[in-house]
Amino acid sequence: MTVTHTDGYPVVPHRVDALLIGMGERYDVQVRLGDGVFPLTAEAVGKNATARALIRTASGTAPGMGLRPTELRGQLARYRKLRPAAAVALPAATPDVTHRLVLTGGMTRYDWGINGQPYDQNDPQRFLVRQGQRVRVVFSNATTMYHPMHIHGHTFQINTTGPRKDTVIVLPGQEVTCDLEADNPGQWMTHCHNIYHAESGMMALLGYQA
Repeated sequence: MTVTHTDGYPVVPHRVDALLIGMGERYDVQVRLGDGVFPLTAEAVGKNATARALIRTASGTAPGMGLRPTELRGQLARYRKLRPAAAVALPAATPDVTHRLVLTGGMTRYDWGINGQPYDQNDPQRFLVRQGQRVRVVFSNATTMYHPMHIHGHTFQINTTGPRKDTVIVLPGQEVTCDLEADNPGQWMTHCHNIYHAESGMMALLGYQA
């Protein structure tokens, strides 16, 4: 399986065995199949749940329902291994402003937030930028869950040399750096794409100053 695009942006083709996909992420891949019947399997991380379809390229017997493709334990498409195609890579630049968004909360109290604050539509937490700036957003996950973070109105480059995307999974205890060009004025929602988390408070605004 070869990854060709992620979130609609081309990458240098990269061969992998499996994809780790968060809510809101998209991947384009090319797959080379032999003759027969093959399972296409999606496994929910951390849960005893799978979904399966069958791909038929020729006659053959369907594999048993209990079969788990060995590729699920193979090489994942990691951000650090993906490189943007030259036409979509952001030019190197020093950030004009850096915003650190710490992802906070937990399942027990279901008190998801950013920098310890739940979203308040009457007085939203804003991270201010100006048009024309190079902006760095650092997502730091202080929780024990995965959070696919999405910034509306923009795309960003991950960790200065990674793929161009609009949604990025931030694993527990990890940080991801996202660089973007402030070229689309507005008040843009920034949130976890697990909508249950967003609705309970893991949202803020990336807001342009006049």
